[in-house]
Amino acid sequence: MAESIFKNPIALNQAAHKSLKVSKIKNFKFAKDLNSVLVSGNEFKESAKHFPVVFVRDMNKDEIMSLAILGLRQQGNLFVNDEGTWQEGTYIPNFFKRYPFILADDQSEEGAYAVSIDSDYEGFDTEDGLALFNDEGKTTPELDKIIEFLKTYQSNFLLTQEFIKKLDELGLFKEFSADITLPAGEKLGFSGLMMIDEKALLKLEDEKALELFRRGFLAWVYAHLYSLTNFRHLAKLTVNQSKTETVEAAAE
Repeated sequence: MAESIFKNPIALNQAAHKSLKVSKIKNFKFAKDLNSVLVSGNEFKESAKHFPVVFVRDMNKDEIMSLAILGLRQQGNLFVNDEGTWQEGTYIPNFFKRYPFILADDQSEEGAYAVSIDSDYEGFDTEDGLALFNDEGKTTPELDKIIEFLKTYQSNFLLTQEFIKKLDELGLFKEFSADITLPAGEKLGFSGLMMIDEKALLKLEDEKALELFRRGFLAWVYAHLYSLTNFRHLAKLTVNQSKTETVEAAAE
């Protein structure tokens, strides 16, 4: 499942990083080995056009997370090629768009966040990158836009956790597994997944169902349910990828 792409995040500091420049992302090689990624509820509609959106329970944190499945094999994002190019016309989750920046917990103040950057990012501290602070040590317009994006990402994440908690309280989750057999006989899939139980949803009291509707959560629910048909799309992409790998191996 999803792993962190942030290898060595450090908090940005106006004094220490006054002259720091960061290049824009040139490719998505950092996401190539990930077969799933966190997505927030506001991303369900776009994600549902391309990926299955599922839920998994993190036993270590005792919370449920929403994920977009990007590939059927343990390692491998079907939407990123060897050059790191994301498949044209396919939605790119915000989890990847924010890289190499992230809001990390501020250890000096409870409930606060510090803007951090992955110092292992290949575009970290480059001569031709974007300046994050000006000569006076104040944030540049470029960094201000990044911070705004991170704040929006964080608020959407928290709202999604609220959405998931509400569904869990209402008993609307059920477990399922995605078992897929490719034409060559290879068996792939996931176990321990969770989805929203539409039958249970339809049995909700009117007041509870109306609350979900008023908050816009029902749209997220049905985007998720619709997205599950994309497991077939992933199977097709996996078969096509296998054929390409076979041709390349024969050419060698």
